[in-house]
Amino acid sequence: MAIEVGELPKEVQKALSQYSEFEAKYFNDSGANGFVIVGRHTVLNRDVAIKIYFHEESEVDQEPTILASIRHPNVLEVYDARKMAKDCSYFLMQAANDGDLASYLDQNSISTHLAHSLLCQLLSGVAALHATPNNLVHRDLKPENLLIDNDNIIIADFGSVRKVCEATGRAPASKHSILFRPPEAFGSESFFDYASDIYQAGLIGYLLFGGQLSNDLLAYLNNKELFEFSRINKEGDSFQSACFVDGCIHNMITKFKLVDWNALPFYLPKSLVSVLKRATSAYGSRYKSTSEFLADLMKVKRNLPDWLKQSEGYCLRNWSGNDYLIYTEGSVAYVKKKKVLSDAYRQIRKISEISIEGAYLRLKDELSLP
Repeated sequence: MAIEVGELPKEVQKALSQYSEFEAKYFNDSGANGFVIVGRHTVLNRDVAIKIYFHEESEVDQEPTILASIRHPNVLEVYDARKMAKDCSYFLMQAANDGDLASYLDQNSISTHLAHSLLCQLLSGVAALHATPNNLVHRDLKPENLLIDNDNIIIADFGSVRKVCEATGRAPASKHSILFRPPEAFGSESFFDYASDIYQAGLIGYLLFGGQLSNDLLAYLNNKELFEFSRINKEGDSFQSACFVDGCIHNMITKFKLVDWNALPFYLPKSLVSVLKRATSAYGSRYKSTSEFLADLMKVKRNLPDWLKQSEGYCLRNWSGNDYLIYTEGSVAYVKKKKVLSDAYRQIRKISEISIEGAYLRLKDELSLP
C-alpha cells in the first residue's frame, strides 16, 4: 500500500522533502523518541531508513554523532545527518531486512547456533562502544533497539548512550525499559557502567536461546500485588499505579527473580545456561568485560549441539554427520535420524518415551551430548 505523505507527521514530511531520491515504503511511529520511515534510495540503490529524532534544545544531537564516529558491522551505519529545528534532527541510515529483534523472535524459531552467533555479534558491537576512545555505555539494550539483517544483529537507537566518567568509570543510570534495567540502576546511588551493558546483553541472550520476558508488566505481579494494584487503580491515580508496578518489578530484579531459567528449552547444555546466568548475576559477580563473556561463549561453542524447534518436532542438526528429529505420535515420543544430505528419516526403534523430554534424555545418552 502506498504511503500518503500528506498524512504523516510534519517532521517526517519535512525530512522526506530533503530526499527526492528516496522512495518511501512504510512508516513506523513506535519508537520512544521519534519516527522511522523505510524505503529505497534510488542513488545508493539500497534500502535505507530515515529516523526523525527528538531531543532537548540544549542537547547535542548525539545519536547521529555517535553513529557517524563508530564503524563496526554490528553498529548501525549512518549515511547522512541533518537538523530541522532546535529540538529535532534526522539522519539517513541503513535499513534492516528482518526488522527489530523483538518482531524477529515473535515470527521465527532460531537454532542454537544462530542464537549463539547473534549474541556474539551483539557483544562485539557493544565492545566497540566500550572501547577507547569511545568509552560509551548504551544503557538501553533490548530487543526493540536491535535490528536483524540477514542473520546479522545491529545495535540501534543510541538515544540513551552516555560516556562513562573517566574518574569513576560510571555513567548515570537510565530510567528506560525497566525489565532490562540491571540491579545497580535502581536507588539513590544508581549508576551504569560496562558491566551494566553486559547484564542487558545477558538478558538478550536468554531470549535468543528461547527464554521469555513478557512486555505485560502486570504478568510479573503475584496475586497479593495484583489485588493492591487493583485497589490503587480504582482510586484513579495512574501515576501511583505505575509506581507500584515499577516497585514490584524492581523488587524482582534486585532479588534476581525476574528470569525463569527453567523456561529455557530442555536441550540447552548446562554450561551455556551457566554462562547466561553469570552475565545476569549480581554486580561484582558478573562478567566485567565483553571479552570475558565472549571467551566463555566460545568455549561452549566448541561442542554446542545445533537444535531447532520445528513444526514437526525438535531437530538436532548435523551432529556427527546426522540429523535427528524428536517427534510425537499420539502420546508417545520417538526419535528418527538421517544423513545430513539425505531426505529420508528412519526411526530409531529403541527410543520411545511418554514425553519429548524423556526421548531427549535417551538420545542425549546415546550420543553423549553435552
